[in-house]
Amino acid sequence: MQGLAENSGRTVVVVGPPVSGKSALLGEVREFLKSRNARVIELRGSYRARSIPFGALDGLRSEPEPEPNLEEPGEESDSLETPLVPIAPMGYLPDRMPRSRRSRGDRPRTTFLGRPVRSRSANEGDPDEFWREILPEFRGPEAHPVAILIDDGALFDSESRDFVVSLSKRARYRPFLIAVALDTSVAGFVSWEEAFLGRGDVDWVRIPEPLPDLREGHRLKALFEDIPSVTQRVVGYVGLLGGTVGEVVLSRVARLNFNQLAEALLPATGVGLVKVQEGKVMIPHLAWVSAVGELLPETQRKEMHLEIANALSALSPEPSLQRRIEVARHYLAWYPGPMALRHLLEAAELSLHLLAYDSAAELLEQAIGCLGALPPADRTTLEPELRLLHARALFPAGRLSEAETELRDGTDGALKTGVAAETLTAWLEPLILDMRVVGPRAPLTTALGELVERCHDSRMIEVEVLLEALIAEFQFERNRPNDARSESHRAAALARKLPEGHLQAIALLAVGLSRIEGSPEEQLLAARFLGAARALLGRSRRWELDHLAEDLEARLLEVQGQRTRARILRERSLSALQRQKLLPIEIYHQLGIAESLLDSGGAANVEAPLGRSRTISESLHLLPPSPALLRTWLLDGRVQAMADSLDAARDRWGAIADLEGPRSLPRFRAEALVRLTLLEQSVGRAEEAKAYAERWNVPDLRSALPAEWQATVDQWPEWAAMSEHGGGRLPPSPELEKPGEPERRERRRK
Repeated sequence: MQGLAENSGRTVVVVGPPVSGKSALLGEVREFLKSRNARVIELRGSYRARSIPFGALDGLRSEPEPEPNLEEPGEESDSLETPLVPIAPMGYLPDRMPRSRRSRGDRPRTTFLGRPVRSRSANEGDPDEFWREILPEFRGPEAHPVAILIDDGALFDSESRDFVVSLSKRARYRPFLIAVALDTSVAGFVSWEEAFLGRGDVDWVRIPEPLPDLREGHRLKALFEDIPSVTQRVVGYVGLLGGTVGEVVLSRVARLNFNQLAEALLPATGVGLVKVQEGKVMIPHLAWVSAVGELLPETQRKEMHLEIANALSALSPEPSLQRRIEVARHYLAWYPGPMALRHLLEAAELSLHLLAYDSAAELLEQAIGCLGALPPADRTTLEPELRLLHARALFPAGRLSEAETELRDGTDGALKTGVAAETLTAWLEPLILDMRVVGPRAPLTTALGELVERCHDSRMIEVEVLLEALIAEFQFERNRPNDARSESHRAAALARKLPEGHLQAIALLAVGLSRIEGSPEEQLLAARFLGAARALLGRSRRWELDHLAEDLEARLLEVQGQRTRARILRERSLSALQRQKLLPIEIYHQLGIAESLLDSGGAANVEAPLGRSRTISESLHLLPPSPALLRTWLLDGRVQAMADSLDAARDRWGAIADLEGPRSLPRFRAEALVRLTLLEQSVGRAEEAKAYAERWNVPDLRSALPAEWQATVDQWPEWAAMSEHGGGRLPPSPELEKPGEPERRERRRK
């Protein structure tokens, strides 16, 4: 939900069996959205509506009207159920929709968005038209999020489903949420899953089990109490192991040989509590799996969790991540103490290495909950480290507010307990790359400023250098060069007091970055700083920081016009970055390669680096004002504009242009507005082009434009003719215009 506050949306799919709480979860989402002044539209699928094209979208009407009964007397009606009255529906559907199979013959007299409907194939919903209807909701002083909540989506007709899937592709660019609840027992669920397959901008919430049924609970209890105690124990093991377990594992856990295990299971299989099939013992009903464990006495259940954990550890001397998590959670269910803490930490660290951030965040949260069982001295020293490690998982998991809280609490705890400066620096260093790619969020910048003051008062120079360098980069991204230089000079002055090493290199990188876009003399000075930093990093063997220095060197080359050299430098770094799983640095290299290809006219080859950038931005759950995310949108818009997909280009650039205040970065907003100006001018929409030009032609935004644009940007009416709808390299050169392009452009304008 945090993305809505950051002007970015999502598509969330909640799937589960019947009576599993999907609708209740949507209800909680609805109440949360209302409390945030969001506009909510509710749709519901039904067995009757799914035979009518766009029947499930009836809730999008401005004013749902009762339809006359067009059925012949005596014929069974196939009409829709009464639609829900939405809180703020949008009008996009025709005034009259076919309400039954027989009434479809009336379609020639129907109109759709003012156009005559010729046949069933022409009776298609227009998500683009609907999107244009709701865009004003996201703009201006009265802007607010919009959400579409869909219950029983598996019962949607195919046309309605395609409408929602098409609309979901735009959700990322505005505070627009689509939440769909799907029943896995309905065949229509598969079509939704196929439609969203492989999309990183779609989040799945899977509910594996239905809610407990009291009647089933009584029946299960009666069956369970009638079997022998040894059988109860074995069935309990099956339930605690997830409902399905191999005979070998169950034999080891229960400490029974195969003959004894078969004899113990016989009473349970006789009454249908479990069944044995192909070497596996399973509980036949999902609802019984969690209920079986609850039937065991609490003390016995905890002891069984310990026995399961010990047995699984013995069976897996080199456990996979899944087995590590399973063992850790059994130890946690036994007792939230040191043993559980150790296994949770091992599983969390492996999850971080494998980029499973959501899993790592959950495991570390559980590990922090185990601290209360430790002696006070151990707890005091371990808690700050755990909280900072938790922040490392929360930042790339997209839970930014929680990550900022853990950053504050962890650093405060370390300062209060007198942790050595070298130790705290080692804990914070891995967070620097994560915070850098998150970007200069206002709460994060404030938190860093407060921590710098605390570290200064505590004379923790190492930590102060680290944080000052990051603040300097944030000021640079905000187009505040003087503040960036001031912060970088402060970091460099502090670093002089330290022994020669990687912290001095970090300060030099900050100083170099603050001068990259300066005068030619300053750029030469920046090159010297970056070269000195790389020399220090080579001796310190801090490879992740060396890759960061490579990114800054490539950025300097791009500013100096040496784009081919910069692209070669970036391409050379990719294999090492991917091997070391350094996504926060790789995304900048991929974006640099994509931009270089676009500027050199190689749009045909740009999909590989740009597609990888999209994947990384979704993997890291980036939100505005992340520089990497905004640059991805900007380049994606350029590709769309060059392919004549003008509405898609408007979506990408408009999402950047409409960001304001702390959610915006001037350099990206200014460029997006310029490109929107060129796009509208190139298709003959002069008034819209002038309106966009007035928005970027203000001192704060104009000064953020690249230096090579400054002198000629007022020539944008002439640029438009050669800009490929705003997607080409700027400023364009007359020789870049292809033969015959004026005629093609004129035909498109008409």
